[in-house]
Amino acid sequence: MNRILRIELRRSDALLAGAVTAALGVAGLYVLAFTGQTALWDQQWNLLAVFQRIMLVILWPLALAAGAWQAGRDRRHRIEELLGTTPAPRWRRTGPFAVVTAACLAAGFLLVLLGGAPKVAATAGYPGTGWPAVTLVGVLALVAAGWLGLGVGRLLPFAYTPAVLGVGGLAGLLAAIELTRPSEATDPGAALLLPFFTSTISEFEMVAGAVSAGQAWWFGGLAAGGLVLFLVRNPLVRLLAVVPPALGLALAAPMLTVPLEEAFPVDPAAVAEVCTTDDGPRVCVTAAHSRELPALVAPARDALRMMATLPDAPTSVHEAAPGRDRPQPASEAWVDTDNLGATDDPAELTARILAGAGTPLCVRADDDAYLDVLRARSVAAAWLHGTHPVPGQSLFGDEQAVREQMWQTFTALPADEQLRRVAAVRAAGLTCGDQAAALGIGADR
Repeated sequence: MNRILRIELRRSDALLAGAVTAALGVAGLYVLAFTGQTALWDQQWNLLAVFQRIMLVILWPLALAAGAWQAGRDRRHRIEELLGTTPAPRWRRTGPFAVVTAACLAAGFLLVLLGGAPKVAATAGYPGTGWPAVTLVGVLALVAAGWLGLGVGRLLPFAYTPAVLGVGGLAGLLAAIELTRPSEATDPGAALLLPFFTSTISEFEMVAGAVSAGQAWWFGGLAAGGLVLFLVRNPLVRLLAVVPPALGLALAAPMLTVPLEEAFPVDPAAVAEVCTTDDGPRVCVTAAHSRELPALVAPARDALRMMATLPDAPTSVHEAAPGRDRPQPASEAWVDTDNLGATDDPAELTARILAGAGTPLCVRADDDAYLDVLRARSVAAAWLHGTHPVPGQSLFGDEQAVREQMWQTFTALPADEQLRRVAAVRAAGLTCGDQAAALGIGADR
């Protein structure tokens, strides 16, 4: 059997299809380096696996076309009738052909993962949960495309079939993205039936195991249907090719018709805290950002020292991950996740922790009060730091003038009133209240 597979590997173009899959996939990963966007996948194995699946929007139609091209090999070499006269059953003659096609496509997809592995291994502090299943489902989806191509290519043995399948597959997937987009905000719905994910996830999320299982049933059914089309000669028996996809869809539907927060839930292990263990003030980050902890310790403790003048001053610093559902205790200063790794300057990181007197920003960018709140948080940070503007803050034009005026007005107040107002900014931030109103000074105040 191994000899037969080696012969098929030499005679077919499956090896070329696998190589093109690997080359395009690895290029898709590293082309982001030109725009500095490799953080979309290099921070965690979970992110790499999901981004690799996103690239199936190109690789899946390619595998479909490659399968159809493979199916026409015997016809192109004018040996189809000769092979049909052999006494061996059709499945025995064509089975190794399908195995080689699947193996090469699977190897090409896994090589994409291998291509991104060195960068992820050097960056990730936490691997993520469920990424092997996400990758294996991607392998199954690509094999399903290859076998569907084989089946359709055998059913429609025309020279233009591979090109039509490739272009049509790409157009169909792009149309499916547009059709499923409106429901993505609350319910991914049919988008989970696609071979790729229509968006990446954060480092705090995971692909639910039920979603991977449902997709495995669906793509497994598609693969089996394509294999039946390719291996079976009898037209009536070929009609049974619709059974595996239908069965796979029936088994997958209950697992894939879930709300967005169930399809891509928060990974409890990713948001678990990793903290310092020495005798200094406690500094904590999430497990997903554990590599950032050493760089955060000194700036965080400097920020705690500067906030020590406040009543009920915080005694520890914690990363505030998005969607954190517990209230901020008065004894803790929180630093937004986005601020970790945003700068290599410890003084600037300290200033970022001091914004809002150690509280995260609760106002969205489209809120009317957004700019006023930013200004109030900036003044509080400058007062605690003792300099205006704080390190790393660059303002120009009218905004620089507004904040300078706010600073002058604020520092003209009595010292005890300044302390009271900064404490009020912190108190408002602890409950996501109006920090601009707490400061009482601003362009519209």
